[in-house]
Amino acid sequence: MPIERVAVFRLHRDPLISRARVGLLRRLNPGVSVHGIFGGGGGVREAAGRRPLCCSPRDGHWNWKNADLVLLDWYRERGHRLTFDVLHLVEWDLLLTEPLDRLYASAPPEAVGLTALTPLSVIGEEWRWLAGRDEAREWRELLGHARTAFRYDGTPYGCLGVGPCFPRAFLRDYAAADPPDLGNDELRYPLFAQLPGHPVADTGFRHAWHSPADDRYFNAVGASVDPEAVAAELATPDGRRAFHPARASFRGLRLPAPGPSRAASRPENS
Repeated sequence: MPIERVAVFRLHRDPLISRARVGLLRRLNPGVSVHGIFGGGGGVREAAGRRPLCCSPRDGHWNWKNADLVLLDWYRERGHRLTFDVLHLVEWDLLLTEPLDRLYASAPPEAVGLTALTPLSVIGEEWRWLAGRDEAREWRELLGHARTAFRYDGTPYGCLGVGPCFPRAFLRDYAAADPPDLGNDELRYPLFAQLPGHPVADTGFRHAWHSPADDRYFNAVGASVDPEAVAAELATPDGRRAFHPARASFRGLRLPAPGPSRAASRPENS
């Protein structure tokens, strides 16, 4: 049976670019419903309020740091009523230039798909969510919560919180676990997938955590990707098809011709 997918688009900046991204997402994925969640502020909130979005009542920084908890609010309020097998969380500045089933070919429908999934021992303590005094304390408290409440004794992972996908069963279990707002989504996603034993797969959007060559195409902390670099990749048959952060308009983007499904090169993790 075909996999039924749903997309949740996360808007907190630039409504005009967001509108273009949603249009592209729908054009590439006919039949996939697209829903919106909003976590910005100020004038952006006023613009978003004129659209059918689920708006978080919390401040913008909290929403940015806790995308998973905002998604869970949406799931409890609306999402659990929808019929779907896999949910894709799409950021406003994530540029996806192929259909979702091709882009996420490396993530089986029963697996949580995460980007740059990496053991914390490899990421290193200089990562922002481990390096600061408050951040380190929150991580210790989150890990202690997992060990006390769920008897967790696994290997902790981190990920980039850009472009994840979730099977319906994971969202159900994640909502039931009621995760605390300790750490951030990039720590909680892999941790709360491990607790009930959900398989986890890498999206392949980035080849490795420590991979400077990937930064110009896909990163979570650097400058926006160059439209010329995107165009060059799209003109290459085996080039990249997912880019972040993509904050330009990308008007006149020439999309690649459809081809056979391509699984990412990174192996599945569990």
